[in-house]
Amino acid sequence: MISIDLVEHAAGTREELHMAIEIDYLEGSPVKIVKGGVGYFDIIGDELLTANLEFYASFDEAGAQPDDQIEVHVDDSKTGKETRLPMIAEVTEKADANKVRWVVIKLNGNIEDAAQGLIVI
Repeated sequence: MISIDLVEHAAGTREELHMAIEIDYLEGSPVKIVKGGVGYFDIIGDELLTANLEFYASFDEAGAQPDDQIEVHVDDSKTGKETRLPMIAEVTEKADANKVRWVVIKLNGNIEDAAQGLIVI
C-alpha cells in the first residue's frame, strides 16, 4: 500500500518519503458489467494520480489471480483527482459471470491496494 519517492536534502543526503496509495471503495459497488460490455466507475481513495499506476481485475484481493477477460484502465475523457479516479472496465464475451472481482492497483511491480466490487452479468 505504499510507494517510495526519494527526497534530496540540501546536504546531498537522500531520504525515502512514503506516500500511501489506497482504495477506499469503488463508487457504485458492486459495479455490474454485461459480458462483452463496458462499465464506468470511480475509484475513491488517496494518491490516485501517482504516475505509473497499473490497474487490473483479479479474482482475489492479493491480485494473484488476474482475470485476463477484463481490462481496467483510467477514463482519460474525464478529469481525475488525488481522491477520485474515473475508470473503465472492458469485459470480453468469454468472462465468467456472477463472480466478484477485485480492482487491483500496482506500482513498479508491487501491489499497492485492492477493492472488491466488479461483477460480470
